[in-house]
Amino acid sequence: MIFNSLFLNIAHVLSKNKISLILITVLFFSACAGGDRISKNKSLDEASTNTLTRIADIPFPQGTKLDLNKSLILGEGKTWSGQLFISIPEKKAGVYNYFVNNLEKFDWKEQTTIRGETSILNFLGDNNRVAIITIREGSFNSSDVLISVTPYAEAFEATVGDFINQEYLEFD
Repeated sequence: MIFNSLFLNIAHVLSKNKISLILITVLFFSACAGGDRISKNKSLDEASTNTLTRIADIPFPQGTKLDLNKSLILGEGKTWSGQLFISIPEKKAGVYNYFVNNLEKFDWKEQTTIRGETSILNFLGDNNRVAIITIREGSFNSSDVLISVTPYAEAFEATVGDFINQEYLEFD
């Protein structure tokens, strides 16, 4: 209401100069439209950072950005499951090596790895969960990474769970 009456007063004063009136109108509406976009981006960055700090059993390289629109996270801490779609400002080979070298420190055991156009890492966790990490080259020397974490299926757990726990998940 205040902005409308202020705008009308300025318009009345400047009515003799139509170019000034058009310029003020464009500037007024441009300023109103841009502010919302800035606050939305800031809120998304804060939510992304907050979400990554709730994941306690996966290390993330510095500069990791979570895409909340492409991710699904159920739970938190060391019992979460879902998919994280992240972008890491490092080439694919460096990201691959980062996860291979750091996931064991978070109680994950490497099972299989494949290097290729799309690199795939498979890990088993000490709490009956599986992690599959898919890494693709992104744009501007970055990597796009999909981390999928899920509990074993009951049939799988009943059939081979004890064997896997005894043979592969004994941490020294």
